Amino acid sequence: MFGSKKTGDEKAAAKRMRQITATAAGAGLTVFGGQFRAPNQDPVPVDGAHITIERGEDAGKRVTATRVLLTGLFALALKKDMNQLFITIENGDKVMLCPVPAKKEGAARILATMINGEATSVDKVE
Repeated sequence: MFGSKKTGDEKAAAKRMRQITATAAGAGLTVFGGQFRAPNQDPVPVDGAHITIERGEDAGKRVTATRVLLTGLFALALKKDMNQLFITIENGDKVMLCPVPAKKEGAARILATMINGEATSVDKVE
C-alpha cells in the first residue's frame, strides 16, 4: 500500500539500531541517522564502529593518541575527571572521545558489548 514490505533482515537491522540508540541514550550518548554524534566532533557511523571504555583514573595516567588528535598539544595539560568514564568510538579514520558520568558505566559497557561483539548475546532481547 505505502511501499514495499521490509525483509526479515531489514526488520532485524532496524530493531538492532533501535536497541543501540536506546542503550546509547542510557549511557549519555546520541545516535541519530545511524551515526554517533557529539558536539564539536565529526559523526562516527555505528556500523563497523569499535568502542573502548576507560575509567578516569586509568586514562589519566597516560596521554593517548586520540586525546592528542582531538585536543592537540593541550592534551598534556588536560586532567581527566576521576568520576567519569571516557568512551572512545572509532570507525576507520573517524574517532570520537566522549566523557560519560561514572554512574552510567553499566549502560556504557552494555553499549560497548553490543557494538564490539555479537557473540555475547547482550543485544538479543526477545
